[in-house]
Amino acid sequence: MSMAAELRANYDYDFEKFREWSGVVNNSTSPVVLAAKLTGAYHSIEKGLTLEEPRTLFGRSKVEFIIRAVRALEKIGHTSVATRGGRGTIQDYMRFHEEHHFSLPADYEKELRDFVSEGKELFPGGAVSLTKKEVQDATSFDYTRFVQTRHSIRHYTGESVSPERIKLAVSRAIHTPRAVNRETRRVYAAYDPVLRDHVLKYQHGNTGFGHKLGAVLIITTDIREFDIIGERNQAWIDGGLFAMGLNFALHADNLGTRMLNWSADKEQDQALRSAFEIPEYEVIITMMGVGGLPESLHVAASPAPVADDILSIIESRPGTGAKPPAGRR
Repeated sequence: MSMAAELRANYDYDFEKFREWSGVVNNSTSPVVLAAKLTGAYHSIEKGLTLEEPRTLFGRSKVEFIIRAVRALEKIGHTSVATRGGRGTIQDYMRFHEEHHFSLPADYEKELRDFVSEGKELFPGGAVSLTKKEVQDATSFDYTRFVQTRHSIRHYTGESVSPERIKLAVSRAIHTPRAVNRETRRVYAAYDPVLRDHVLKYQHGNTGFGHKLGAVLIITTDIREFDIIGERNQAWIDGGLFAMGLNFALHADNLGTRMLNWSADKEQDQALRSAFEIPEYEVIITMMGVGGLPESLHVAASPAPVADDILSIIESRPGTGAKPPAGRR
């Protein structure tokens, strides 16, 4: 097979996966897809509630969809962060209109009150308060030093890494931004040395240090929740952001990490999936090695460019006042 034909075959592999599993062509009514649409709808209302001057009665069609979707999912027992977020957002939507003494059409107000009355507790969702001082207090540390001491580590103690430390890092990385607030990121963790070594056989960049890793992680993204053509590459964007957030979270816990590149062809990708039962509807983003740091070690200098080498200023030019095409979100 020529290089061009092999390249086409691998692009076709990615295309077929997205075509089959995403919501772009396959407009599935599965609970996962409905929960994704629900999340997108209630996040739209959340964004409206955080504006400096929210409009009264905004987002009615989305609100009515949220109510239908939450009830449908709860009816089949598919309660999740999406249904709780939907209920919490409608609770806050009602609270916003009441606090500002905004009147609602009688039928719409009844629909909202009936829905809110179904919940026996306060749910997360809507808008929350944040002060500048809270941000200042949380960021009063030497961030430059923090990022400059994060390196790709190739020298580990060989000590095991506890599942609790990985779980803590994942819980922190969850706050990494993702499109429309949908939770598509997944992490598979191998702690047992035999399993660790088995996972690493499918990745070819761990020679000389892989046997001393305390854990190996596989990061994936669920593509069933993407439903527009423009999101055809979103799995790698959301997954990549999450991987970096996880990397920083592990660094903050004084653990060494090494991104283990998954630039794999379709045969290599299928082999890893088969070995560890990774679903076809998940895109494998990267692996990550994690381990204990020795007291002293060498890291690659990796000279970096200065900011001016990669930063460009967008300046006004003739004809730049044209109206951009309308988007869906």
